Amino acid sequence: MSVLVDASSRVLIYGIAGNFGRFSARDIAAYGTKVVAGVAPGRDTREVEGVPVFQNARSACASTDADVALVYVPAPAALDAVLEVLDAGCKVVVYPGDGLPVQDAVEIRAAARRAGAVLVGPNTPGVISPGKAKLGFMPSFCYTPGALGVISRSGSLSYEAGWRLTSAGLGQTSVIGIGGDPVKGLNAGEAIDLLHADAETEAILYLGEIGGADEYAVARYAERDDAKPTAALIVGASAPPGKQMGHAAALVGSKADTQAAKVEALRISGVHVAANLRALVDAAQAALRQRETITT
Repeated sequence: MSVLVDASSRVLIYGIAGNFGRFSARDIAAYGTKVVAGVAPGRDTREVEGVPVFQNARSACASTDADVALVYVPAPAALDAVLEVLDAGCKVVVYPGDGLPVQDAVEIRAAARRAGAVLVGPNTPGVISPGKAKLGFMPSFCYTPGALGVISRSGSLSYEAGWRLTSAGLGQTSVIGIGGDPVKGLNAGEAIDLLHADAETEAILYLGEIGGADEYAVARYAERDDAKPTAALIVGASAPPGKQMGHAAALVGSKADTQAAKVEALRISGVHVAANLRALVDAAQAALRQRETITT
């Protein structure tokens, strides 16, 4: 079984009657994902793209055995929608939306933990298990099945990295977009634990940036005796202090937030760090070669 989503997952799309929900229903179903239900509160809609639509998540899950949810609602409605799908029993929830208030992010992260569920997001393209299923809006052609588990704070960087890896013949087991907000449902350390436990993942690639502490969790993991070989790319070398760069959490507030400090910590921990995007494939190959050495 792949990490978080695979061919056996039964997906509920909350907000399926909206433009993005409709697009996603077509897109992820075309990739092979089982979309079994949609939720459109207050709408007189019985079916979207051949998917039965319900008024609430509880009835949708009860009727279809949906166990995974993809939530497309505006940020002000996200808290209630995510709490609803968690209460309905979904054990993996992806909320891609941007602009979620920090207090709401704290609350839904805590709710997911209480429910024994995994929340991915906010501000994420989602999760894909190449060749099996996807839960999000990443471009499918960028990815191919293989042995490399990928974690990324940036959606666009994960697409670019995925395409470069795929073009070089380096496939992926799962690609997890943890998002770029300060409070995440699934952080880097937790995502690494999932990939560490995945038998199909032989090495891990982390795509990080300035700000926050996720990169230091990756460094701590790499120091473990049982760690899988790890590679990384950290962007933001030219970011000026005090200026937010793209993501809400991509802000240099102290020396520890800088690209240079994070690269140094990762290298000291034994991570194969790519100097730039052009060197990404070489770093990933080095991690996979290290895994071959360990297993032989």
